[in-house]
Amino acid sequence: MKWNHVIVVILYFLVAGCSSQFHGSRSELQARNHMDRAAALEDASEYHQAAQEYSIVAERYPSTNYYKTAVWKAALLSIHPANSEIDYNAALYWLKIYLGLPLSSEEKDSAEIYVAMLEHINVLESILSAFAAEKEKLQAVAQQQSSDIVTATQRLVQLEADLILAQAELKKMKEVDVRMHRSRVNGNDGKSGEGAQETSELNKDEVRTQSPSWHRAPPGPQDFYPYVIQVSSYANKEESIQAAMRARNKGYSGFVSDAHIPGKGDWYRVYVGFYRTLEAAQGAAYEMKKQDYLHAFVVKMPFAVQIGIFSSDKELKELEADLRSKGYSAYGLPDRMSPNKFRLLTGAFPSEAAASEMAKALQKEDFKSKVVQR
Repeated sequence: MKWNHVIVVILYFLVAGCSSQFHGSRSELQARNHMDRAAALEDASEYHQAAQEYSIVAERYPSTNYYKTAVWKAALLSIHPANSEIDYNAALYWLKIYLGLPLSSEEKDSAEIYVAMLEHINVLESILSAFAAEKEKLQAVAQQQSSDIVTATQRLVQLEADLILAQAELKKMKEVDVRMHRSRVNGNDGKSGEGAQETSELNKDEVRTQSPSWHRAPPGPQDFYPYVIQVSSYANKEESIQAAMRARNKGYSGFVSDAHIPGKGDWYRVYVGFYRTLEAAQGAAYEMKKQDYLHAFVVKMPFAVQIGIFSSDKELKELEADLRSKGYSAYGLPDRMSPNKFRLLTGAFPSEAAASEMAKALQKEDFKSKVVQR
């Protein structure tokens, strides 16, 4: 009976040993399959997929003969320069595991060099992220400061214009006061009317330039009118034309001129009036701010595109309507050579080159256009 027990025990250990050996052989076979697949991917320069195959061996088969090689390969291929998805954290993870294995001094030195390099990269990335965040903050501050500078500059220009206007008004009032005083001293009350008449003459240019429609523009046939007042600006062309028509309904000589703004595209500016001098334009702008246009300001636009010269009011209005139907805003000025004729113009431009673009566009639509001084 005792011999039977001994035989059973011996058989048990023999079966267990064979099973363990079989299991180990199976793990070795599976690990080898993954290693072969990883090597093929590595030869095909598919480093990211190869690193994943080596990682599978390192994670699932730590007791096989391939474990040490798989850990090392998983680390190196994760940071291979040609890897499309470099993963520094994965490489650092496998290298630290690798350093815990039995290594030669040369293997250990190589692994420690890689670990130091990856840890340094992590530090540099943290510093770079901090710099990027600081850069964004500084850019936001710079943009705000630039916006504040632009606003302050515009305000300064407006205050300077208001100051010039106020000084001109003060000068006129002083002249009137001097005339009235002289009249009283001389005992000639009748001359007070003459003083008022002279005061009216001082304002003649400003009043004349506020004529309510194009055909009541300043009458001087030999004069130029380089100054206009900008009252609004639109990104939509139709909105700008409607705004110009509203200005005409209010009694102003409104018209539209387009301008290309770098970074913003085409904009359509609504202008009012024809002014010979900066002082006259600033005076008119000052009055407009008090009534209809709070943000009106003076600009110099000495060039325009001429469509034709007409003595017939009907013919001029028909062509003006034709232009409007095609998206252009036209207006009239007296002809410099003949005060009984009017020039039909469109646009207002700071330079002859800018006006030429409009002239070319009109010529393509069969309008006889040319660049002229306003």
